[in-house]
Formats: sequence, C-alpha cells, structure tokens
Amino acid sequence: MDILHLTGVFGRLDRSSLDLSPGLNLLYAPNESGKSTWGAFIRTMLYGLSTRERGPMADKNRYAPWNGAPLWGRMELRTGDGDYTLLRETRRAAAPMGEFSCVYTGTATPVSGITGQNAGDVLLGVPREVFERSAFIGQNALTVEQDAELERRIAALITTGEEDTSYTESYDRLKRQLNRRRHNKTGLIPALERDIDQLRAALREVDALNDQAQQSRREVDALERRAVELQQQAAQSQAQARQERLNAYRSAEQAALAAQSRADALAADTATLPDSASLTLLEGQAAALPGELSALTEKRRAAEDAEAVSARAQEALTQHPLYPAAEPELRQRAAAIVPEKAPSLFLPIFSGLLIPLCVTLAFLLQSKGALPFWLFMGMAALGAVATVFAVRVRQQAIRERQRFAETQRTALEEQIAEYLPLRQQAADAEDGARRARLAAEESESSCRRRLRELLAQVCTFAPAVTDLSGVQLALADARRRQTALADARQQAREAALYRDALRAQLTEQELSAPTVSVSAPLPSGAELSAELARVQTMLTQERTRFDTLTGRIRALDRSSDLEAQLAQKQEQLQALQGEYDAIALAMDALSQANTVLQNRFSPALGARAAEIFSHITGGRYDRVLLSRDFSLSAEPAGDPVGRSVRLLSQGAADQLYLAVRLAICDMVLPADRRVPLILDDALVTFDDERLHAALDYLLKESQRRQILLFTCQKREMDYLQGKGNVTVTEL
Repeated sequence: MDILHLTGVFGRLDRSSLDLSPGLNLLYAPNESGKSTWGAFIRTMLYGLSTRERGPMADKNRYAPWNGAPLWGRMELRTGDGDYTLLRETRRAAAPMGEFSCVYTGTATPVSGITGQNAGDVLLGVPREVFERSAFIGQNALTVEQDAELERRIAALITTGEEDTSYTESYDRLKRQLNRRRHNKTGLIPALERDIDQLRAALREVDALNDQAQQSRREVDALERRAVELQQQAAQSQAQARQERLNAYRSAEQAALAAQSRADALAADTATLPDSASLTLLEGQAAALPGELSALTEKRRAAEDAEAVSARAQEALTQHPLYPAAEPELRQRAAAIVPEKAPSLFLPIFSGLLIPLCVTLAFLLQSKGALPFWLFMGMAALGAVATVFAVRVRQQAIRERQRFAETQRTALEEQIAEYLPLRQQAADAEDGARRARLAAEESESSCRRRLRELLAQVCTFAPAVTDLSGVQLALADARRRQTALADARQQAREAALYRDALRAQLTEQELSAPTVSVSAPLPSGAELSAELARVQTMLTQERTRFDTLTGRIRALDRSSDLEAQLAQKQEQLQALQGEYDAIALAMDALSQANTVLQNRFSPALGARAAEIFSHITGGRYDRVLLSRDFSLSAEPAGDPVGRSVRLLSQGAADQLYLAVRLAICDMVLPADRRVPLILDDALVTFDDERLHAALDYLLKESQRRQILLFTCQKREMDYLQGKGNVTVTEL
C-alpha cells in the first residue's frame, strides 16, 4: 500500500495537505512544525480515533484542532486492487472522526468490506497494536514493548496461523481458575479439605486406607499395562531400526555398484588418453604455441620494416655524389689537395743584389767622374722598388693558392662527413634486415616444428586433429574426460566406504533375515528404555504401597458412619483436585509451549535484527539476543559477552531498537500489503556514519514498501539529495 495524498484538520493541521510518493519520502521540518501530528494523523485515518481514553493526553484531546473546527481527515492511497480514498468526519462531538467512508478514488463507489473499525486491519493486514509496535515509530518511541496482539501475530506466523490466542491472556485466565480452586490457604480445595479433615476425624483410618488401596490397585494395573506396552514398542523399535539399517545398506550397496560401473565405463572410454602429467605438458605446449605464432607475426613485421629501412638507407647512399668511393680513397683525395708551388725567389734576390751593386757602381763612377750621381741613385731606387713589388706579388700569389686549396679541402671533407654516416647507416640497416629475416625464419621453423610435434602427440588419441584449434579442443575434451573419470572414481570410493561402514553395523544373521515392513516411526530405543525403567520403578513402588495399605486395612476395624458424606466430599475433592491438576498441567504445558515458541521466534527475530544492526553499526555487533518480553542485548563481533541495551549509549540503543523494529516488520507485516513504515525523528541520536548506513538500509527497504521519514535535521536531506527512489519534502 502507498499513501498518495493527505489532507486534514487535526491538531495544528488546518486543512493542511501533504503529497507523498512511493519509495522513501524524506519530510523535513523544524521542531514543533507538525511532524508528529502528521504521523498520528496517518495512524488515525487507518485505525480511527479511540474515544475510550481519558485525560488531556488522550488522542481526542491532544489532537483537537487548534482552530476549534471539528476533526476531519482525508487520505488517498493506492493498493494492489486500485486507488482508494478514506474520509473520516466528525458529526457528533462524542464521536470525533466517527463518520467513515472508503470509496474508489474519483468515484462515489464504496469499497466493500472496509469499515471505520477494520480499515487498518484490512488495508495493512495487522491490527492497530501490531502496527504501532512495528511499522509506526513515533517520536521517542523506538523501544518495543510486549503486547498481546503482537504476541498473537508472532505466534500465528511461527505456529498454526491462528491470531486469536495470546499466551499472556491464556495464562492469566488459567491462573485465575487455579487460584479459585487453591490459593495458599483459600479456595475451593482448601475449604473442601478442611471439611474432609473434619469428617475424617469422625471416621476410622481404615476408610481412608481402603480408598488408598483401591487407588493403588488401579495404579498398579495401569503401570503393568504401560510396562507391557513399552516392552512391545521396544521390540518393534529394535526390529524397525534393524530393518532401516539393512535398507540403508542395500541402497548403499546398489549406489556403490552403480558408481563403480560408471567409473569403469569412463576408464574404458579414456584408456587411449595420456596420463595427467603428459596431458598437462601438452596443454602447456598448446597454450604457449599461440604466443609463439603471435611472436612470429611480430618478427615478420619487424623483418619487413627492417627491409624497408635498409632500402631507404641504400637509396640515400647511392644518390650521394661521392658514391661508391670508399673511406680510404676519400681520405687520400682530401690529403692530396695542397697549394701549387710558390713563384721563384730569383727575381727578388736579384733585385735585392742589384740595388747595392748599383749603389757601389755609382760611387765608383762618381769618383771617376764618368756618370752623374743622380743616375746611379735613380737606378738604386728603381731596384729597391722592383724588389718590394716582387715580394708583394709573391706573397699575394701564395695567399690565393692557399685559400683555393683550403676551400676545396673543406668542401670535400664536408661531403665525406655527410657520406660516411650514410654508408654506415646503409650497412647497419642491411645487417639489421638480414638479422630480422633470420630471426623470422628461425621462429617460423620453430613454430612449424612445435606444431608438428604437438599434432603427432595429439593424433595418438584424436586422429582427426589437423590444426591448432583442433588440438586445443581435443586437449580440452581429454581433460574433461579425465576429470569426469577422477570424479567418478572418487564417488565410487566414497560410495564403497559408506557401504562398508553400514555393513560393519550389521551381523550375518541380520543380512540373511527376511524383509520386515517399516511401520510408523516409534520413539528411539534409548527413550523407550528410559521410560520402561521409570515405569518399572514406579510399579515396584506402587506394589509396595498397595501391599502396605492392604496389610494395614486387614489389621484395622471398619466403620460405616459418615461414609456416604465422606465419599461425597472425597468425590468433590477428587474432581476439584483433578481440575486443579489439569489446570496446573495446562499451565505447565502452556509455559513449555511458550518456551518452545520463544525459542523459535527469538532466534529468528534476533538473527534478522542482528543483520540490520550489524549493517547500521558497520559490523560492530553481529548478534542480537531478546527474550519474549523484548528485553534486548547485543554481542560485539568477536566478543561473546552480551551488552544489555541499558548499558549501551543512547545512540547505540536507538540503533538496536530500530534494528529490532525493522526485523519485526519483516516478520509480522504481510509482504503482499506493502505496509508503509513511518519514522518520526527516529535517527536524531545517530552519528553521521551510522546515520548514512541506516539511510542506505531504509533506501533499500523502500523498494519493498513506502517509507515516511520525518526529521528535524538536514543531515538526512543532504545525504539523500539526488538519490533515486527518494522524494524530499520540506513541510
């Protein structure tokens, strides 16, 4: 069931409306904003407003509208049968919200079977008390209290399905009946006993002894019949146990033969297969071969790349102007480039010698007076100029020849420096291509050889295999068949061991004995022996008592005065005592049944609560223990010492109570009704980490049922913002 829309005049709500969605509804509002009022309004719309409560805290007074208007409410909801609209109005002041109607939404057609008294029971499948102690978690009301309705619901879930029985109520009724018959020194039985005592004062002891003797005789007869019955059951139980062992042995023997036959058949089928070690070796070779083939592909690609690189390097070399000269030849060519021979020094030397000669001749001739002095001086000057000019021309020629030779050598050396690396690169590339080809050829040869060897070995048991994929399939099939054979042999060994173990429990006489039909199950032999011993002990004691009473009766006189009255009183006492014993026995049986019931529901409820509590606390606690009155304790993970809820912090205690509440919801709420879960400020004491864990659990739970989470904090809104299946509403 999903609640879709609410409108009401209820407490502080004045025609206020609230739209809800399936999934998790986070309803944020500060304190005193009406969160608790909305929760009480939903409960009232489903189960009505109790008019029997009195006092200012009664709901009819507590939620009286602040505006003075009469109480009124409208709820629109969706169920598996359609959309319903519930309306509760106040026509009489003595019956607030006493007028009820339930129609199909959008129509005036009433929904049959739903009244103001049973609306919550029909729509949710549980009475008000169960809803309030499971899915309705009001403010400061996380704790779970014992309640007869919740007790009936839990009892119905784990026993017969009847919800009209409560242990507490039944036990109280029996207690009152028991006290009416005897309570300390009061009651019907003590009064009757006092009357009998007075009568017995007037009777002889023989009357009482006679009655006791007759009772003892009946007890002896009953015990004798019971002893014979137990002896017969013990014999039947032994025969039945013997036949069950024999049947089990024969079934085990057949199973062992079948398992051995299957193992033999599989062994014959796998006779041609290699042993496990050889098969493992072949599997390793087959698994390695694809990698080698992949490596071969890479080597071929590398060889092709090396050939391309070698071709490019050779092409660059052949296009160089120095190709195909070798390095020594080029070095000799560069060394041969030298300047031409310098001009002769004869002219400068002759000019240098001519000048002093001319000067000398000038002096000689001047002294003889044959030629003028200036002529000789001019000739000397001309010789000096000619000498200087000749020297300069020679130096200039030397420099030009050296410059030309240097330029040619530099150009040639640059070409050599460019040419030699190309030559080396071409040689290296050719060598690399050669090595790559050799590596690819060797790898291809290795792969072919390995594949041939593998095919040769696999064809011994799979002749049709011709390629690697066939090898792999054949090896996989061989491994599967070997595994099946190993499993079959293990099963055969286990079946044989089980058969032998059962055989050891049987004798040859039991094996050859005829088949005995197995009747209905009987108590175990130990139980029957213990019961027979107890009955025989009681029979011995009762016979002794009967003999004693008979002897005393024979030794005493008999009187019939007041015998009729005493007999009447005794009959009354016997009847009352029988009723008392029956009631006491019923109370004991009820207590034992209650204990059994508690032992059945407490572990289941505790286990579910432990799962939720462990999730909320991040694995801090892994066990939750609770009694039938819902007294709680928790055990930390790895610590067997339980912690009572009273010893936990407020936050941890609230988390434990919430876990139990959610577990109760899982157990008692009908899954097909999708009962909404209402929480009012139930997480305020949680720290951030456990709050997030609790919200994650509620978010997961919202996939199964609608959840209304009222809160006065924004932590929940911040964490759930943007998550799917969440509707955030600020009131």
